[in-house]
Amino acid sequence: MFESIIQAAKKTEYDFRLTANLEDPLLHLFNEWVDYYKLKWAIAHVLQPATILEIGVRFGYSAAAFLHGYSAAKYIGIDLDTDSYGGVKGAINWAKKITQPFDAEFIVADTQAMNSFPGDIYDLIHVDGQQDGDGSFHDLEVAIRQGRYVLVDGYLWTRQNFMAVSDFLFRYADLLDWFGVIPGYAGDLLIKVAPEYHRQVFESKYSTVPSSLAIRHTYTTNYYTQDCGGYEAFNRHQGKKLEDVRLQAVATIASLKKSGHVLDLGCGRGELSYYFAHQGFGVTAVDYAQSAIDLAKKCFDGEEQLQAKVEFICDDVCNLKLSGKYDLAVASDLIEHLSSQEVEKLYQNIANSLKTEGLFVVHTFPNLWYYKYDYSRKRKIAASVGAYLSPEPRSRYELLMHINEQSPRVLKRQLSTYFKYVYLWFGDTFNPGGSLVKKYSLREICAAPSLFAIASHQPIAQEQLKNLLQMPPLPPLAHGQIQLSVIDYPKTVEVNSEFTIQLKIENYSEFILHSYGSNPVHISYHWLNAQTHDCVVFEGARTKLFPPLDSCKRTVWNPWATSVVKAIYTARVQSPPQEGEYILRVTMLQEFVRWLDEAPTQLMEDIPIAIVSKP
Repeated sequence: MFESIIQAAKKTEYDFRLTANLEDPLLHLFNEWVDYYKLKWAIAHVLQPATILEIGVRFGYSAAAFLHGYSAAKYIGIDLDTDSYGGVKGAINWAKKITQPFDAEFIVADTQAMNSFPGDIYDLIHVDGQQDGDGSFHDLEVAIRQGRYVLVDGYLWTRQNFMAVSDFLFRYADLLDWFGVIPGYAGDLLIKVAPEYHRQVFESKYSTVPSSLAIRHTYTTNYYTQDCGGYEAFNRHQGKKLEDVRLQAVATIASLKKSGHVLDLGCGRGELSYYFAHQGFGVTAVDYAQSAIDLAKKCFDGEEQLQAKVEFICDDVCNLKLSGKYDLAVASDLIEHLSSQEVEKLYQNIANSLKTEGLFVVHTFPNLWYYKYDYSRKRKIAASVGAYLSPEPRSRYELLMHINEQSPRVLKRQLSTYFKYVYLWFGDTFNPGGSLVKKYSLREICAAPSLFAIASHQPIAQEQLKNLLQMPPLPPLAHGQIQLSVIDYPKTVEVNSEFTIQLKIENYSEFILHSYGSNPVHISYHWLNAQTHDCVVFEGARTKLFPPLDSCKRTVWNPWATSVVKAIYTARVQSPPQEGEYILRVTMLQEFVRWLDEAPTQLMEDIPIAIVSKP
């Protein structure tokens, strides 16, 4: 198609100057524009669009080119009729004059204030890209759901516009059959929209979604495995390893409960359900998307005995009839997908189904204040240094599915209606302790992307919760208070390669060891020369302690106890760049405090490994 358009543009004798306005302030550029408008003519000539919508008309030169290229088209032009963004006030009257022989209609309006364009689906929508980048982004968001083809004028006109339109293509590429650029005078970007998305791409942004049931069909396998947060880790491990930091944070908070029956609400792909089952919990996993339930069940492939601990329910979490009482309920990234009325029903249902001493753990992204205040501030900073941040921070799926993004006030108020004790705090998934363990300023509150909450009918062990999310500097621990043994490792590895080792760690100190806060505890190592014992690499790669390593003094020893499962870790190791015989000294450290192979702790195990050249 592009070759046909280019060849048609070369052959046509169309000359826009025959109908151009000689009082146009840009008259001096007319000779440069001749090929530019021949291309517009050729696009209409090849596509033969029955209906054309143009955003940004000015003197109507593109309108005339399109209509001369395909005279049977019905044309509608929208223009603000202003001197802003390269326009000329009153120019639309000239556009009306030169298109009189054709079926043309003009509307004076601001498309930036429109959530949809007049009319239905157009064969071709022409977007004037010579405005600011934000304006182009907005017009494209609307155009893509109403245009079979979308032509962006001035794609290469300014860096700002180029960045905005490119960001749009990156975000919505999966909705497009194809797109391509013809460089020309200012660059024409032609987009072919996948037809099945014309009416539903932005339905949650541009219409009122009464409940999550209205968008149930959007929770597909593709969504869970190609976009939903943590999908890369899920695809790597098929849900059998909790590697996503968001889910790790939720699981860490939930570890206030060591055993019992957990209700995994909106279980999604099932990583948390698998994790809790592996920790010895009985699990009820609920999701209204059958694709989610199917993926969650696959996490247990080959582990039928473990799967027997899990009840899978494909149903609406808000109206679910629950039997029995639960020790723990978890809603990880769920409530922003439910309407306010649905959230009320959910909280009431959970309050009635939770044991008196039970805990309800909630995580939601985004903290609405983050997008409302902090992101706006960041955009201003970016603009001041010539950088670019998209006017729309949300992904396409967030626009579609986040029908009730949470402010802290609303979240706290709704939870407090049904639970006597509620803690709510600001943070992020890498630092889930956030304002719970450190006083936040107003700016820090607005800059925190996540909201965490925990609710119960009985007082919550706040200090224990803080200890799970903040690692205080440890005093020098006596030898034997932490014990480490490497239980699996390769005898030979290649130079400059990454490999893993498996180790068992037992914690007999009084402290919970974990990798959160400003002084996290990590697994690490040194490389030593096998002959001289000189240190070759001191700063080894870090591996997080997840799950947190509870004290053996605090737990009861049994085959499913949390402490036993938490004691087995897989650590990643980077091999040295030179071949030879080495000693891998495996140890731990607390960042900015001390390495634990130092006295008095002397926590280490030396294992011999041969480093060989790559074949």
